[in-house]
Amino acid sequence: MKIDLKTIKDLAENIDKYNLNEVVIESEGAKVTLKKEIPAAVETVTAVQRAAVVQNVETAAVEEIVETTVETEEMETINSPMVGTFYKSSAPGNPAFIAEGQTVSAGDTLCIIEAMKLMNEVKSHKNCTIVKILVEDGQLVKKGDKLFSVK
Repeated sequence: MKIDLKTIKDLAENIDKYNLNEVVIESEGAKVTLKKEIPAAVETVTAVQRAAVVQNVETAAVEEIVETTVETEEMETINSPMVGTFYKSSAPGNPAFIAEGQTVSAGDTLCIIEAMKLMNEVKSHKNCTIVKILVEDGQLVKKGDKLFSVK
């Protein structure tokens, strides 16, 4: 097979036609390599953009965690007295016992922890304001887990 300009043009057309990245032909001691060039700038920009987005998401998540940690470390907390499931209200559809920002008195019911099919009320041990509810309704808690930030 003779490698001439027509053969090279045919090979170049076949690269696009068959979506090839590279074609190599060798004949009578001559070797021709045709490569489809992929724009590197597009890939670089995409990779840089992805890295920036990932970094921004990670930074935001870290900042949120730091803010939450600082808030709860500076405040007094009411902790779970037992292992069980945390509930904000006495039954599904009923209003929550308390809300964030609400002032409660000593002895007020704050939540229920269900343990072994028994509903145990968690009561406030002093007059205080609920700053933040630290667990979600229906979440499993362990003894000593922080339930509420108070001041």
